[in-house]
Amino acid sequence: MFIKEKRLLKWGLVCIVIYIVLHFLFMPDGFTFINIAITSILVIATSIILFLSLNNLHLIKKVSINGQLLFTLLVFWGIITLVRGFSLSLQDWVTNFGNVYMGIAWLTPLTLLLGLKIQNWNVILKVIPVAFTFMIIVSLFIPIIETNEEWIWLLRPVNFIFLVAFYYYGFTNRVKTFLVLICYILVSFLGARRLEFLYLLLIGGLLLMDKIIALKLRKVILRTGLFFFTVLLILIFTIGYEHISGIVATYMKYQDTRTFLFREVMQELSFSEKIFGRGSLGTYYSHFFEHTRRYTINILKKPWWGDVPTRITVEVGYLQMILKGGFIMFILQITTYFYAIYLAVFKSNNTFIKRLGYYVLTITVVSLVEFRPSFTPTFILLWVSIGTVFNKKYRMMNNVEIKNLIKLK
Repeated sequence: MFIKEKRLLKWGLVCIVIYIVLHFLFMPDGFTFINIAITSILVIATSIILFLSLNNLHLIKKVSINGQLLFTLLVFWGIITLVRGFSLSLQDWVTNFGNVYMGIAWLTPLTLLLGLKIQNWNVILKVIPVAFTFMIIVSLFIPIIETNEEWIWLLRPVNFIFLVAFYYYGFTNRVKTFLVLICYILVSFLGARRLEFLYLLLIGGLLLMDKIIALKLRKVILRTGLFFFTVLLILIFTIGYEHISGIVATYMKYQDTRTFLFREVMQELSFSEKIFGRGSLGTYYSHFFEHTRRYTINILKKPWWGDVPTRITVEVGYLQMILKGGFIMFILQITTYFYAIYLAVFKSNNTFIKRLGYYVLTITVVSLVEFRPSFTPTFILLWVSIGTVFNKKYRMMNNVEIKNLIKLK
């Protein structure tokens, strides 16, 4: 049974890789044949992965009561958020289930169940080099192919590999990982994606800290960092992001591209919408994009290249949670992140679990400025990591026992 499940998981993950490659190569839009064909691959991948996740539902008994409660509430509220996006429009159904940021994004926490069986990492970590191979080949054509945001979806996992799994790879996959790192840096530079360099810096900093700082001091640093990050989150959602940004700007110069997003989303939502969100297809009106569009068309006399003012998604991860599922979604997700970090960093006996906790920590931090929840490798890896961390059996293992379960070379 496990062999069949393992093969099915492999093909589900490979389908996601194929979907992303076709998506960023053809950039399908509208209700066209090519869009339906490419989106069908995503639907197949989603169906396989969610089916396998639910097939492991019985393993949730291995998780503590706190973990079970968080998982149940997350899935319940994710389904509510998804259902609120239902309508009689066929286009809405295509968007809800054919866009990685819409309805299916809120079902991604179900993949936590895959992480409860650590052997699934053998499949996941073997599929990632397949994605890397695709990206190395496609990157050879960067001079003639326009890079876009979707390229990053298959390049970002290189951070996870360096942080968690590089040691488990053989020579060939290590070479692929370094080549993809070069591609990742190049695409990030060409797209002026500063956040990706922050992401890399966080990963590098955690790896360096893990190597040169003693365990007790490391825990103190992480505990202090988590405390200040919690305070920062509270301040941002009480006194406002623009005030925090202003304070930072007095000490260092940087280009602020997020204050207007926080202001527009929080000002437009009513009190009840801040609590419950607007559903998976919820939108908000951006005055910034409207003014910029008018200036570009009327003053510069150039065609408009950006988003329409009525936006169905917002770049900041935590704002996306609030827009779609309200503060209920935000609090459930951030609580789950912190709980997983606590268990991995302070309650585990092996490096693998601790590194999974570091990965959750990096996503927790960067979601403050980007990283919208989505059904993409970054967030599948996130929730599978949380699932493995939640399983006390794996937290209690030593490095040798973990190594005997994860065999890739």
